Amino acid sequence: MKTLSSLILLNAALLFSTADANAFEPISINQTNKAPLFDGRCGKDEWQAATKIEMPAQVSIYLMHDEDSLFACAKGKAEDYTVIDLYIKNAETGHLHNLHASAQLGERLFTDKEWSESEFWNLKDWGGFWVPYAGNEETENGMRTKFLKGSHREIQILRKKFAGSTWSMMFGVSGLNHEGKYGAELSYPESAVESDESTWAKFSFSKAKGVKD
Repeated sequence: MKTLSSLILLNAALLFSTADANAFEPISINQTNKAPLFDGRCGKDEWQAATKIEMPAQVSIYLMHDEDSLFACAKGKAEDYTVIDLYIKNAETGHLHNLHASAQLGERLFTDKEWSESEFWNLKDWGGFWVPYAGNEETENGMRTKFLKGSHREIQILRKKFAGSTWSMMFGVSGLNHEGKYGAELSYPESAVESDESTWAKFSFSKAKGVKD
């Protein structure tokens, strides 16, 4: 009997530890009455009211919304390029979307168990501040394009792009200098998998006019 009870407790613990991440309470996104200026800086006063997510390597993600849009900004260090990948589930279609901002802005779609090729600059209902061009430099392999370090990566998504006042999302931040490794990548939630929405987090908006549930 004691062995049976132990097995029951063990099974219960395993079920709890592997529970769907979506079972937890949604993270509330703070509301703003003023859209931020996209200038590669999310440490300014206009972002101070945002919901802030702290990550390793001195990386922060800022989130806020108004009636029409979600605003997101990834802030890294002065030596980081700070590339952002925002993953969102479309509740109507079940498809997963990846909005990417590095030196280019692009979107890809996860359907039929695989990601599509990224489609750059054909943006629908979203935009962002990409990594700025910073000239060229001479290398042993010839001239190479340089990009500006230290700017922050901002994205605006019209809320009509995805249904509902609660979105399932994951964040990826890369192009980081972390623990002696250049080009390090981080994700939020930490153990999230880009093709598995059950490992993502839920984020909620307050109800706004014109947003479809």
